[in-house]
Amino acid sequence: MGSEETDAVAQEIMTALDTLFLAEKQARLQVSALEGRQYPLAATFEMVQEMKTGGAIEELLAGFGFEYYTIDDDAELWISDEHGLMVFLSFNAPDGRYYNYRVVAFDVVGEDEEETA
Repeated sequence: MGSEETDAVAQEIMTALDTLFLAEKQARLQVSALEGRQYPLAATFEMVQEMKTGGAIEELLAGFGFEYYTIDDDAELWISDEHGLMVFLSFNAPDGRYYNYRVVAFDVVGEDEEETA
């Protein structure tokens, strides 16, 4: 897959994730407003919104042929060898900062193409 195609896929993923995370932030504001008055309703609404967002992310990335990998409790990773992209949905950096997502491009190197040290 060419660099331009990879860039287009990465841009589409970033746009979709930005939209989903904005909707998630708006839902959290709605939950905050509901919590004081109707806590059970707020909890149910929050759960439904989280499921909706998670399903939309999974559908988006699986639609592009990404596969899900678990690194540890602090990171969610999707990888597509076809597009040469990794999507970290959320992770804690070694310096303690928290990231919602990061899209990283990579090259797939076959075993016979690996450089020897």
